[in-house]
Amino acid sequence: MSGDKLTATLADVQWMSGGWSGALGPQRVEERWSEPKGGTMSTMVRLTTETETIMIELISIREADNSLILHLRQFSPALEPVLTQDMPLASIGAGNAMFDGPAGGGIQGLAYRSMDSSNMEVDVTLADGTVLTASLTRS
Repeated sequence: MSGDKLTATLADVQWMSGGWSGALGPQRVEERWSEPKGGTMSTMVRLTTETETIMIELISIREADNSLILHLRQFSPALEPVLTQDMPLASIGAGNAMFDGPAGGGIQGLAYRSMDSSNMEVDVTLADGTVLTASLTRS
């Protein structure tokens, strides 16, 4: 992304609202995005295996300076803080949004893509450049 901020509002990502679940490799992902209200929309994400919860994540997308910023907070199953990141909007289009993380650690990027009204993919780009894709279905 260039130094210019992208213009966007929560209306551009409102399609994400609702419950979603699916696979991230052998793990299960569940998230429920709220409808935009008061300049924010948010979700709680739970990542599990068949026998345990791996992590819980809170994400809020808010309108700021005529654009969007994603605030991510990861926790252990005991709610011990693991990761805190604020990610500016990197790209936006019909049914997709990408947010850039800081260089050098944590999550480098999160990309949300609507496949159709019932399916979306979420790409998580790790610090080492590895991309993990969660395939989610509206629940």
